[in-house]
Parts: sequence; C-alpha cells; structure tokens
Amino acid sequence: MSFAVDNEERDIVSCQARTLAKTVAMLGQDNHVQGRLRVHELLMFGRYPYHQGQPTADDQQKVQEILERFELEPLAERFLSTLSGGQRQRVLIAMIVCQDTPYLLLDEPLNNLDMYHAGRLMRELRQLSHNQQKTVVIVLHDINQAAQFADTVVTMKAGKVTAVGCPADVITKETMKDLYNVDVTVLSHQGRPVIVDTV
Repeated sequence: MSFAVDNEERDIVSCQARTLAKTVAMLGQDNHVQGRLRVHELLMFGRYPYHQGQPTADDQQKVQEILERFELEPLAERFLSTLSGGQRQRVLIAMIVCQDTPYLLLDEPLNNLDMYHAGRLMRELRQLSHNQQKTVVIVLHDINQAAQFADTVVTMKAGKVTAVGCPADVITKETMKDLYNVDVTVLSHQGRPVIVDTV
C-alpha cells in the first residue's frame, strides 16, 4: 500500500515512522489512554511528530486552536480519567486533528457522542476536507450521518465493496435491502437521502 507525500509515492511499510506520522493520522474504535494526563497534554501528543518532545510556540498555538474549534477549552485542565465517554471521544479526535496530516482515518468516531456533538464533529471534518484539502476517510454505521456529510459513500458487505458514489446514488432503498436485509423508506432533503424505517 502506498500514499503520496509531496507528490511522491511512498510505501507505507518502508516509510520512516516520523514521515508516516506527519502524513496519516488514525483513530480506531478501541482507545485506552493510560497515565494521568490532562486534556491539553494529550492534544500536545498529536504534535509529537513535529516537536519531538520539545513543544514550540507554534505547537502551543495549534493545540489552543483545536481546543477552541472543538469546544474543549472548559476541559483543557481536566484529567482524562474524569471525562465522560463522549468527552473522551471528542478529545481523542481533537488529538488526531492536532497531528495536522493530509490524511485522516477514523473508525466509528461518533461513538458515545450525542446528537449535537456528532453533528458538530461531522461539520468540522467536512471543513477540514473542503477548506484544507485533507482526505478524511470515516467508517460509519450511521447511514444518515454519512448521507448528510459525505462527498463519496462506499458500501461494503462481507468484506467486499458493493457500491461507490455520491450519497444520492448509493443510499437507496435497494442498497439498504441488499446490505441489511431491511425495508426502509428513503426520502430526500436538500438533495441528500434520509432513511426512515418502515413501520
């Protein structure tokens, strides 16, 4: 597997760790952060590929910027062990964004998030993609969130890709039946599909 760095293809296996950490940021489903860390300290870990243990004023500024963008300022001095599941998830995603890479890979990032924070996170990720030209790949089971925010939707079944395209083309009654063996109604809102369970 390869990826582009400065318009040059690099092999992910042989690439230097520091170069890779400046290129791809990834957040999995299971994240167990150990140690007595405060929120702002964890975000600074996202800057490690750049500061190598000696944070600069630029690193401090980036952390502050992300604290503000993700509405985490009230939590900045809190220890991770005192946070709720949703707060901890928001902090982990903010750390990944602090890494400031051209590629972000997120596996079920909406876990533990309420409706407000889930929507706000998806808007922030879309802005990163559209305004900063970052490639953001997200694994989601919330079809309506994917329909509302994604530029491209890829559906998979039994480990194989079954469809690729814009949300309106991919998220259809037939696709949902094929993927999940359920009958749904697919409505349209502002040109994007919305799935409603059939009673």
